[in-house]
Amino acid sequence: RRRREVAALGAREDALRQAEQQTAQARGGLSEAEARLGQLSPAAPSAARVEEIFFRPGEWAAANAPIMALLPDREVKLVFFVPEAEMARYRPGRTVGFSCDGCAAPGSARITWVSPRPEFTPPILYSKGSRDRLVYRVEALPANAATLNPGLPVDVAPLEADQ
Repeated sequence: RRRREVAALGAREDALRQAEQQTAQARGGLSEAEARLGQLSPAAPSAARVEEIFFRPGEWAAANAPIMALLPDREVKLVFFVPEAEMARYRPGRTVGFSCDGCAAPGSARITWVSPRPEFTPPILYSKGSRDRLVYRVEALPANAATLNPGLPVDVAPLEADQ
């Protein structure tokens, strides 16, 4: 009878406690490994395109040195110049239409910034026809930024006065 009682009592409670401790230890090891992985291979903070790669696999980089340059889609913008005579129509918040070579369809962009000061026409201005000598720089965020390549020349449709 004593042997049966000892066999029935056994080390079940001790074995359960030991298994729970091993599980907690394994969870701690997993969280440590995940933290180390996050430090060694960080993810981009948002969807972005790779603009430039400074170091390739196998090359050594100094601590805290950038490995690559990223351009988030939300930072792709249209930059165009508006003649002084039409400047009053262009205000932040308004929408302009644009097209580009190779674009499937015309796009739209919301104006985010208009220069408060005029400047002279840049020496290289990708546009059709002639421009006035005094222009204002305008920046707009396109709706389809992920499909546009930075530096791509675009044709911006002039805004109408009653828009």
